[in-house]
Amino acid sequence: MAAWLSDDSSDASGGEKVDALAHEAISLAHQVLERFPEMRRKHMFIAGGAAVSSAVIIAAGVAVARRLRAGRSAEQAVNEVTEEELEGLRLVPRAKKARFGRSHERPTGSGH
Repeated sequence: MAAWLSDDSSDASGGEKVDALAHEAISLAHQVLERFPEMRRKHMFIAGGAAVSSAVIIAAGVAVARRLRAGRSAEQAVNEVTEEELEGLRLVPRAKKARFGRSHERPTGSGH
């Protein structure tokens, strides 16, 4: 055991265990990504692609969950997700960027 670990931490798991439902959701999300190898490669990172971006896995999971809630089987849900859908899926709506010089509102607090 490493010197910096205390005696009572010899059984440390390295994190919480994933419950069965979460494990199944993550598994289905990975099945979706296996259908799109180019997209998967685009979102890989860590030492030559050892991991896929968690944002893409979450997007795939959300897409599958929507279909499961609509009554599709797991296999149907995985097969119906499109690459375009994953690329365009936003989990949180983006705020519109302010375009300088285009606003009709005057700045406040300028003192003029």
